[in-house]
Amino acid sequence: MDGEGCGWHVVMVPFPAQGHVAPLMQLARLLHARGARITFVHTHFNYRRLLRAKGEAAVRPPPAAAARFRVEVIDDGTSLSVPQHDVAALADAVGRNCPGPFRGLLRKLADEERAGAPPVTCVVADTAMAFAATAAREAGVADALFFTASACGLLGYSQFEELLKRGLLPLEDGSCLTNGYLDTPLDWVPGMQQHMRLRDMPTFCRITDANDTMVSEIMGQMKSAAGSKAIILNTFYELESDVVDALATIFPPPVYTVGPLAQVIASSSAAANDGLDAMDISIWQEDARCLAWLDGKPDKSVVYVNFGSVAVMTAEQTREFALGLATCGFPFLWVKRPDIVDGDDVAALPEVFRDELERGGGLVVPWCPQPAVLKHAAAGLFVTHCGWNSLLESVVAGLPVLAWPVFAEQTTNCRQVLECWRNGLDLPEEVESGAVSRLVREMMAGELGKEKRAKAAEWRAAAEAAAMEGGSSLRSVDRLVNDVLLLGNK
Repeated sequence: MDGEGCGWHVVMVPFPAQGHVAPLMQLARLLHARGARITFVHTHFNYRRLLRAKGEAAVRPPPAAAARFRVEVIDDGTSLSVPQHDVAALADAVGRNCPGPFRGLLRKLADEERAGAPPVTCVVADTAMAFAATAAREAGVADALFFTASACGLLGYSQFEELLKRGLLPLEDGSCLTNGYLDTPLDWVPGMQQHMRLRDMPTFCRITDANDTMVSEIMGQMKSAAGSKAIILNTFYELESDVVDALATIFPPPVYTVGPLAQVIASSSAAANDGLDAMDISIWQEDARCLAWLDGKPDKSVVYVNFGSVAVMTAEQTREFALGLATCGFPFLWVKRPDIVDGDDVAALPEVFRDELERGGGLVVPWCPQPAVLKHAAAGLFVTHCGWNSLLESVVAGLPVLAWPVFAEQTTNCRQVLECWRNGLDLPEEVESGAVSRLVREMMAGELGKEKRAKAAEWRAAAEAAAMEGGSSLRSVDRLVNDVLLLGNK
């Protein structure tokens, strides 16, 4: 059953950050292609950034889709001056200011239902937007939680309460970050017992106060997820099977693995040709030089570097990466956002790096069409922060990774790269130019690099199979639609 003509209406509520909005939009497009009416809810914080960057045409559905796809905006009381990377401030503002406006939106949709519009059958809320799930339950509407990061990330967050109970948290003081305490083994974590350490847990757990606001918020989100009708993950079962099976023993609701969503959309002609790809969710302007520059490079010769839409780094870290790239012996494409460096950006770039740019050995841009870059024949290695969207895109492209996790569940994702997927290596946390240069060379031309590239090719084939008709992810989408989204609270 694809739901066509059934009058089902799904409200989608992402957290206001690009890495969260993108997969919610991808799922919205997939459900829209199956006949759902979609209400996509932005907060003012993200919506105003999108308007400023791309204009009205990029944030509203095209006329052909507008009858069943609408965009609503709720107030979050947040100023545009709040940095995108201040996740704690954003989460706090959203939690305090959005519940009332979202309840008002649900009342408006109920009024429309009484006037003949399709009823809201389900609210699909980002796990970080737990207030939306609460409001749905108050209104008698079914809710499903979409965890936009990895299954292993969700499992890590689900263990925060256990870490406190076992006395592993809070940390005694800041010295625990550097004295080896983070290497404490966690051989009891379900689905991840082997070689799991405290440092592999999402970094939000590195607290010195048991009442830390962010940790309390995350534990609240886990309780909310346990009360939902479904937990949706943008992953595919074969990639994280042990973890997904463990999650099924931790959370009462069924877990649906529906990713990689971009690949699933590409496999669906109705979703791929819906015109909704014109709704641009990136707050950064893509530099058109990237692909043409890559066209002039040999196959598998370019090192692609991107640390995502939120992470920041110091001027010294920037300098070490720049020096390492300039001396690695391979051409590089570095996506360096205007706001990524905390400090004196110009002073961070060594002369040898600028020389390398001038002679054409490197290209630095503020943003790029990452999926196309990763799939380009010239791309040979992805140096990444291990954000989940980036890792999934690298899996789909069959590209090995050199990992430098920054915060949140990126550390957990990195552990999976090294221990389970074996499609990459990691850089030291205290990044140093010599290590950057040496490890890039190993991954591009060494024996270890060949092994990682072969493993990356295997995962690419697995991702393609999962997204095809009859594959594990499309079967999971079918179950999600028929068992949860169409039925609502029936």
